[in-house]
Amino acid sequence: MQQTPPVDSAAAAPAGARRGGRSVRQRLLLWLSLPVAVFILIDAWASYRAALDTAQRAFDRLLVTSAHALADLIHLEGGELQITLPHAALELYDGEADVAGHRGGEITRSRMVYRVSYLNGDYLAGERAVAPYEGLAPVHPRYGVRLALYGTQLAGEPVRMAALWQPVETYEGLRYVVVQVGEPSAYRDHIAQGILWQTLARQAVLLVALLVLVWCVSTVALRPLRVFARRLEGRAASDLEPIAVVPQTPQELLPVVNAFNGLLQRAGDAQALQQRFVADASHQLRTPLAVLQLQAHAGLRGDVPAREALEQVAATTQRTGRVVQQLLTWNRARVDVPADQLATLDLCVLVEDVAVELSPLLAARHQDFQLEAVPPCPWTGPGWMVREVVTNLLHNALSYTPDGGALGIRLERGGDGIRLTVHDNGPGLSPQMQRDLFVPFVSGDARGRGAGLGLAICKELAQACGGRLEVANRLEAGRVRGLDATLWLPAA
Repeated sequence: MQQTPPVDSAAAAPAGARRGGRSVRQRLLLWLSLPVAVFILIDAWASYRAALDTAQRAFDRLLVTSAHALADLIHLEGGELQITLPHAALELYDGEADVAGHRGGEITRSRMVYRVSYLNGDYLAGERAVAPYEGLAPVHPRYGVRLALYGTQLAGEPVRMAALWQPVETYEGLRYVVVQVGEPSAYRDHIAQGILWQTLARQAVLLVALLVLVWCVSTVALRPLRVFARRLEGRAASDLEPIAVVPQTPQELLPVVNAFNGLLQRAGDAQALQQRFVADASHQLRTPLAVLQLQAHAGLRGDVPAREALEQVAATTQRTGRVVQQLLTWNRARVDVPADQLATLDLCVLVEDVAVELSPLLAARHQDFQLEAVPPCPWTGPGWMVREVVTNLLHNALSYTPDGGALGIRLERGGDGIRLTVHDNGPGLSPQMQRDLFVPFVSGDARGRGAGLGLAICKELAQACGGRLEVANRLEAGRVRGLDATLWLPAA
């Protein structure tokens, strides 16, 4: 005995469902990682700028200290100004310091340069390649001396310089000299970049750890959603009972559960409606079909002449077709009106069309028909529903109005809406029919008219249009003089 392989629910799902959008976990990762990554970049840039500023201040202080140290070494010897550098200072200014940075992939060293000049720019000592400072530096607010900190170029490389105004004693008296001390800016940039890359590496590790944590947390947080999905998969197709909300259900899932329960409720109502329609249709069609079968057999056996049998079959078929049409219209009236069936129409033109359509029946019974409608009478809604109501009401009126009797349609428009009345001078409604007026499939008694299915359809169509249907006997001098069936429609 062969066993049927189990069906994979994921494989059996529609292709559109499998190709759905990103998962909630992916959305969380995306929308968390992007802001965090932007924050990391901003923070790294701010750290880089702060580190660069800190390095700038620290090394500027070193330049100022070196300039003061050089200035202290200037002395008068043999009538001329001389500078004697100690051995440690010679090593510093000769470029034997530690590694400072990278330039084109090659290692460069921090080599401090200096120049001592008179105020007019005349060279006194140091590097002749260093351009003398031009102008007069202001008094520095931090150091309290005339000092200028600036950037320049030396041999095509950026250099940070400090220019210090220093008074010295000469054979001519007190004079000022300018002591300039500088070093390549690459050293400072290298330190700031090192801090930047260290910050980026550390925060990148934190970002990865955060994403892993979010992935784990989202997996745990979304577990109730997977449990909910498994509960739905385990339900039978005919199970339309609402889903019970357990205490473990997250608050975020409650709107989904409530919406799904609402959908189940509507599906149950639609299913009950269809079952009721099938039951009503089978109840109404069972008798006409049995009659058709008997009439056909009677004609085939010769119990009745063939022509008479065909006439009976044709009459029964016509009545059955009418019942089928009513059943279909009734079922259609129970469904929500789609937006494409809403249109603006003139009700005067509509009732005129219905009157013209039924005019052969009116003429056959010599009935006096009167139409009271003042055009135009615009109205927006499902026009086919109003036409069906008017047709049913007018058909009932001419069916129960005696030959030569009077009937008509009166269309009025007021502030509270539109009133469309179909009136006749027939026998009216018996007390029993007044009680069971809109009950489907209730037949009339010998005194009055029957309701059948037409008035039940008209009532549901009127409600679907946003209005109502009222049917009552018209009394004159305490006696029934006919029937008024009034359709009330909203103005808009």
